[in-house]
Amino acid sequence: MHTDEHLLEILRKYDGWMKEGLIPYAGRILPVPEAFPSPDWVLPTQQAVEILRTAGTLAVGDCVCRSHYRRCDHPLRTCLLMNDVAQAFIQAGGAVRIQLEQAEQILRIANLRGLVHQAVYRPKDDIWVVCSCCPCCCYGLQMLKQFGRVDLLVRSDFIAHTDAARCTDCAVCVARCVFQARQMVDGKVLFASERCYGCGLCVTTCPEEAVTLDLRGDRDTWPTTGRAASTMRPGES
Repeated sequence: MHTDEHLLEILRKYDGWMKEGLIPYAGRILPVPEAFPSPDWVLPTQQAVEILRTAGTLAVGDCVCRSHYRRCDHPLRTCLLMNDVAQAFIQAGGAVRIQLEQAEQILRIANLRGLVHQAVYRPKDDIWVVCSCCPCCCYGLQMLKQFGRVDLLVRSDFIAHTDAARCTDCAVCVARCVFQARQMVDGKVLFASERCYGCGLCVTTCPEEAVTLDLRGDRDTWPTTGRAASTMRPGES
């Protein structure tokens, strides 16, 4: 039986909002801008920076999830608040006003730390915050991993693809993948495309520049990545 009552309370809140039709889902994964060779190629709604650019007011506050759990040493000041919510947090002393350039720097640091960019939804606010999330503390990522709640987090419109000719099976991307879409089996990197949420963290860490993000197509899986076809299925580790 799951004993984390705090996480269960958050899950019940999101379930209630979704059942009432107040939010479409809890969050949406956003690919890191550094994963693309040309920012002009990426659809603006898929980039955290472009979402933040539309805000009239920007503020940064402490990550609620990491502040509660404190299971890692990742930066706390990573929650990028927008518009009315940002103003409310500023007035309450829970956040400070920042400019877009400062938000971009926070996102760059988060990418270096292997944190996943996520747009978070709540009733009446649409996207109210862009977070940089760790799997050990993030409410949404924990719910995905512990409860299998794939309905709570929406994948980005991109999926990772590896050039097998360039991949050396060094496994750097394996350690980087929050969603366990990449694993080492018998010295080879295996990729389960059905687990890929298109965050781009594998792209920005590959020393051979063998990984790219491509727009998702009609295919559910990519036939080969690294030097071996995927044999992993959802739920396996």
